[in-house]
Amino acid sequence: MKKTQAVILLLFSSYLYAAQAPWVGADLKGLPCTGEGQGYGPFDYTKSNERGKIPIVEAHHFTPEVENHLKGESGYLEGDLDYTLRAVPNHHKALLSVIRYQLKLNKKLLLKNTPLLTPVECYLQRAIHFSPNDAASFSLYAYYLKEVGETQKAADLYQKALAIAPDNAKIQYSYSLLLIDLQQYDKALEYAEKAYTHGKPPEGLKNKLIKLGVWKKPADK
Repeated sequence: MKKTQAVILLLFSSYLYAAQAPWVGADLKGLPCTGEGQGYGPFDYTKSNERGKIPIVEAHHFTPEVENHLKGESGYLEGDLDYTLRAVPNHHKALLSVIRYQLKLNKKLLLKNTPLLTPVECYLQRAIHFSPNDAASFSLYAYYLKEVGETQKAADLYQKALAIAPDNAKIQYSYSLLLIDLQQYDKALEYAEKAYTHGKPPEGLKNKLIKLGVWKKPADK
């Protein structure tokens, strides 16, 4: 009886978790986002009280070889990436990994050019829906959209990320680079100055603005 109750409790807990991380939105072709059902998890990458559940996922499904698209760990590579993000929807490194995977796939640069189980934009929308106060997920989605030419949508997402984390130098830096692409140079300068005020990002952004004649300050300041 106790064993039966334990099984029922486990199944009920799994149902509750799944309800927290549904597939939402649409892919870039306008088709509804779909994917595999919930297994272990879901756990929030940004919550310290849930971080203890994540190492077991990483040990079996998100090793350095998986992250860098060399080989799968528990099965095939795309399956390990998918399992990681179903268990931890806003796993920042795994989200970046699937973004990099797709960008490589677009250029046929992978060792084995096999599509992901779910479109990148669907993983990212699910992450945002699951943890709407995680600025990194918004920023990663913006980065991906920028790389595939959806620049205005990317700008909107960077703004949402900065509404959550207004002093985040990395996001300010990335947004400024996008604004340069959009030829919004005054605004790019504004966010570049904020980025260098709030952190120590690479000098590449500053050098770009100097070449454009937008950054008027000495390069060493």
